[in-house]
Amino acid sequence: MESIFTKEKLFKAYAACKNKKKNTINALKFEINREKNLFKLLRELQQGSYKISRHICFVVTDPKPREIFAADFRDRIVHHLLYNEIMDIFEKDFIDNSFANRKGKGSHKGVKELKAYLQNSRQSWYLKLDIKSFFCSIDKDILFTAIKEKILSADRPQYWKKEILWVTQKIIYNDPTQNFIYKGDKRLRHLIVNEKSLFYSQGRGLPIGNLTSQFFANIYLDAMDKYISLQANGYYIRYVDDFIILGGRSIIKNLEAIKTFLKTDLGLAISDKKIKFQPSRTGIDFLGYYIKPDYILVRKKVVAKFKRKIVWQKYNTQSQRLSAINSYFGHFMHASTYNLRRKLFTKILTTGNSNFTSQGEYDYLKLLV
Repeated sequence: MESIFTKEKLFKAYAACKNKKKNTINALKFEINREKNLFKLLRELQQGSYKISRHICFVVTDPKPREIFAADFRDRIVHHLLYNEIMDIFEKDFIDNSFANRKGKGSHKGVKELKAYLQNSRQSWYLKLDIKSFFCSIDKDILFTAIKEKILSADRPQYWKKEILWVTQKIIYNDPTQNFIYKGDKRLRHLIVNEKSLFYSQGRGLPIGNLTSQFFANIYLDAMDKYISLQANGYYIRYVDDFIILGGRSIIKNLEAIKTFLKTDLGLAISDKKIKFQPSRTGIDFLGYYIKPDYILVRKKVVAKFKRKIVWQKYNTQSQRLSAINSYFGHFMHASTYNLRRKLFTKILTTGNSNFTSQGEYDYLKLLV
């Protein structure tokens, strides 16, 4: 019997999943009896008895407090298998200027694209918008209907469509709050306001962090992307739930129409506190940078956070500290920050936490400057 659930496809999904989560406890547990666990999962998928496992819930605070429901490793394998099967069908219809969670895109390419537009355009105003509590507000029925219509119209066999919709429906309608274990500091839970928690979403929403949630987010907002691109009469760019329209001063007239479309068609709302309508010459705050036509700057908050982490935070090993430095410098290097990186390098060397253990580590940091 033909099926999308084959040994080859499952092992391919497993390899991709392992590459991203190879050091987690769940991944290591799965790895101990890899063949047994993979063939057990394969049988469950083929027989239609597959059930989603318990999630791990925790709260992260950087860059802001967020509630995370991490899927079990075996479920992440299924996420990758589904993604591999349907990604191309949806990807070919996404607009070019959607940059989140897509191959060949990403935040840095989005920033460079926005800067290039500012350099080559005389448009002088921008409207920056943010969707309120986006992941917790996703209407599962609207999402599944959009996916179902696309899958049923695809030029694929009936067995493929049936199995894709079966596993997609399981993932979308699974409620992680009904089967989870909480890990981490429970005192952090009070940092999550009700509107940003799946515990209070009344059956709506997707867990942050899963590959499928990120991919489904682009599918869900595809209708908005196309609506704004056609109606706004200006340049449009989006990264997850942050989006910008550039044009003449008249672009502000699009705001109410966008609010109405989001409410009526997607059950979403704009965060009124985050609306920005300003001349583009002042610089556009986007994805951790201030973007101007001639250069890109790093946000002061990002630099301040870097200094706090390197000067005050204690690290168990030198490699952990170097990893943190490397992450921030990787962000800085996409902006006009040569002088900033030199100053920070000096600060790193003079901080009490320095204690470089080898000349190689010093030379490595010099390369970052």
